[in-house]
Amino acid sequence: MKKNPHNIAILSSSPLMMMLGIKLQKDGHRVKVFDFSKNIGGAWTWYQKNNNHNEKIPKYTNIINPYNQKEVRFTDKMNSFLKKEFKIKIKKTKKKFDINYNYKNKFIYNFDFFFDYASKKLKFIRKFISKIETLQNGKVKINNKFIFDKVFIPSFSGVKSIKIHNKRIFYPEKKEIVSEHLSIIAKKFKLQNFYYSQFFDEHFDRVKIEKLKKYYCLTARLDHSIKGTKTFKLKKFYIEKFLKKSDLINIKVSKFHNYYRNKNQLSDLKDVIKNSNIKYVDTTQFMSGFYSLRKILNVNKL
Repeated sequence: MKKNPHNIAILSSSPLMMMLGIKLQKDGHRVKVFDFSKNIGGAWTWYQKNNNHNEKIPKYTNIINPYNQKEVRFTDKMNSFLKKEFKIKIKKTKKKFDINYNYKNKFIYNFDFFFDYASKKLKFIRKFISKIETLQNGKVKINNKFIFDKVFIPSFSGVKSIKIHNKRIFYPEKKEIVSEHLSIIAKKFKLQNFYYSQFFDEHFDRVKIEKLKKYYCLTARLDHSIKGTKTFKLKKFYIEKFLKKSDLINIKVSKFHNYYRNKNQLSDLKDVIKNSNIKYVDTTQFMSGFYSLRKILNVNKL
């Protein structure tokens, strides 16, 4: 047990934030994870497990990929760490994998085991955090109630105000975004040798197909031009490009609420909390965030 454990708050249950929480907890600190959502996972969350096959059905369309040569070189070390420390299944793929950055080796990541592990390992509190304040003694108060030694906040948190002791209240600028996502379970899809496309067509700007134990799952983000379309209309007019109706098993549409900040807004946020016990975590992309946490996670020990 650590001699002087800290009380630490993690704002968000995204994979990166939970990995951080687990590492800090292993180091002997007392960690609580705050997230208003019913399910953990943030943008990586899932529907209830498929009762017949004990599988998580993804709600949203996410991948892990590098966006520069530094991250390309870091990929092998990151993959080794994820497999060893968090039992994440990783496999190399030759399937179609289109994004706006060209690189050679592409991988598919399965977080199912990690989510089960994290849900048992960490303590979760279902609350929306709107206010953060640093106190004279350096501690951090959230929502005028909970006091911690340190608070870690992600890039796109919905925090409405931050008050640094002896400074003016800062109101972080953000844009609330509600995206809509299609999930289809099917016997098979028309798309062959396909994993992911970042710009699929005029109706779906992100599409991914994953293999389940017995079936396949396609997730797609709806373009703004068809947002709000009812499920029965999507089924009738838009999904034939993906599959034959005889292969359809189930179809669902879900919404994801997020708070977007551009580079200038993120820079302002980081400047305000600099040198305080409110710590910023880059969650704009999984790989860039994991790279920024590599020292805390002790990735170099491998």
